[in-house]
Amino acid sequence: MKIQLIFSYDGSKFQGSQTQPHQNGVEDALAKALTHVGIFNKITSSSRTDKDVHANNQSASVECGEHFSDLERLKSLINRHARPHINVKFIRRVGDDFQPRFDAVARSYRYVISHDKFSVFRADYELFLPKFDTKKANELLSLFIGRHDFSQFMKTGSSTKSPVREIYKAFCYEYKNKTIIVFKANGFLRGQVRLMIAVLLKALGRKNGDELIKNQLENKATLTRIPAPPQGLYLNRVHYF
Repeated sequence: MKIQLIFSYDGSKFQGSQTQPHQNGVEDALAKALTHVGIFNKITSSSRTDKDVHANNQSASVECGEHFSDLERLKSLINRHARPHINVKFIRRVGDDFQPRFDAVARSYRYVISHDKFSVFRADYELFLPKFDTKKANELLSLFIGRHDFSQFMKTGSSTKSPVREIYKAFCYEYKNKTIIVFKANGFLRGQVRLMIAVLLKALGRKNGDELIKNQLENKATLTRIPAPPQGLYLNRVHYF
């Protein structure tokens, strides 16, 4: 049978989510945990995340034997070996035709910016910056909503066939002494969210920030090609309906 796993992970402990030659990817660690309970088939993940990028609700599938009928017990057994850096939150049985990547209709990310005094103990999980005007930030973020050609956001050498993506949501809100930035889209190019964050932060410091973002989205200018640091980025959810 095929099962879907929803799990979180601490990206600072891995060299990215994809399996690595040196076996220090999230998929490598999860596969190792699965072998401890008797599941040896290849894991298929919904999305790839870069080194130091985290996930709250990553989605993956794997084939396993029919005898794994008690999914709550299976989750407990896997977590014995996956924790502390990976935590399986939910397991469900899915159809044999389920594809975690291609069946997804949207993905959402969040980026955490702290306005506290810098802490070395939190530096792997937040970007530390002074406070900024969230009302202005939301006005600028709204410019990303819609269907755009994100050619300017593609990394050199990307093999992505089409750079066109549709952004459904782009907004930020304050939580305690943090600003949380949220993006939801039908898909993202590699590094796109971090580049959008970097463009936003650059635009916030300019009088004509809205025009600069529009020009970048229309491929008329490049505000920045340096992405925001990965530590504040979280794959928040993979949407299937």
